[in-house]
Amino acid sequence: MASPYQTPARGVRRSSAIITVAAAATPENLYLRSTGRTVILRKVIAYSNVGNAVLQIGTGLAPLVNIIPNLLVLNGVDNEWTEDEIPEVEVGANLTVQSSVLGIQVQIEVEEIG
Repeated sequence: MASPYQTPARGVRRSSAIITVAAAATPENLYLRSTGRTVILRKVIAYSNVGNAVLQIGTGLAPLVNIIPNLLVLNGVDNEWTEDEIPEVEVGANLTVQSSVLGIQVQIEVEEIG
């Protein structure tokens, strides 16, 4: 049974590649949206074997502007947040990520609309 919080799909679901954060506190591209479309973050999967970390997802590379609250990634745990736990924010920009430590692996699922 679907969650009562999930909204019916308005667009196409797509997943990012698995990104390994290359440098601490440095934004990097996470998902490049299709031209003329907007995106809604639907799912975040993160893994760390280098220590606990704070993960930020947003837009922009200098500086990164959060679109959701910071996420705590626990060391050695498969960390996952679904659309029931993520605020629904629609943006017309590429999504970027930064972490408080390097080496965190991140993958997201988005809904592209338009």
